[in-house]
Amino acid sequence: MKRLVFLTLLLGMQLFAFQRFAFGVNVNSDAVEFEAKANMAPLTSDPVFRNFYAEMNYINDNDSILGLGVYVENSFYNYPPLIFQVGIKTLFSDHEDDDFLALPILFGFKHKVYNGNIPLGTVGAKVVYAPSPLCFQDADSYTEYRLEATVQIIENVEIYAGYRSIDTDYETQKINYSDSGYVGFRFIF
Repeated sequence: MKRLVFLTLLLGMQLFAFQRFAFGVNVNSDAVEFEAKANMAPLTSDPVFRNFYAEMNYINDNDSILGLGVYVENSFYNYPPLIFQVGIKTLFSDHEDDDFLALPILFGFKHKVYNGNIPLGTVGAKVVYAPSPLCFQDADSYTEYRLEATVQIIENVEIYAGYRSIDTDYETQKINYSDSGYVGFRFIF
């Protein structure tokens, strides 16, 4: 697991090759989460990929969860403030002697909040779910819910607060990994 985290962080350093990327950290009394995402548009000149993102997150509590994923993000028809996300992730974790590997599907939305023409932030939600057929090794299912609000305090920096519930179901036991609020900040370039 440590080698995988190191490799992920090393690859994450390559984010500087992308035109738009973000990285952040959030905390609560039990855990810390590191996150990064990059827009894949610079890898191709095809306009279809302008809203295609790669993301990585690492949550460290008593156990740790590493997530790597890709998703498409686009506005809802002719209503630009409403943005939907659809994608897939790969999640790695372990608990005691059990290994957890899942390929959950991601659905999310966020709504931009404006003051006139000036964007102030977003309000959104995300569901990440993997039923038993998308779980491997000692995993049986994975469920994650997130609610989050962001406020852009200065250019390229936003603060955010949210709530997350993460259930990692192993074949022999069910573990509620996280069920709490969090606060953090994110740099956006």
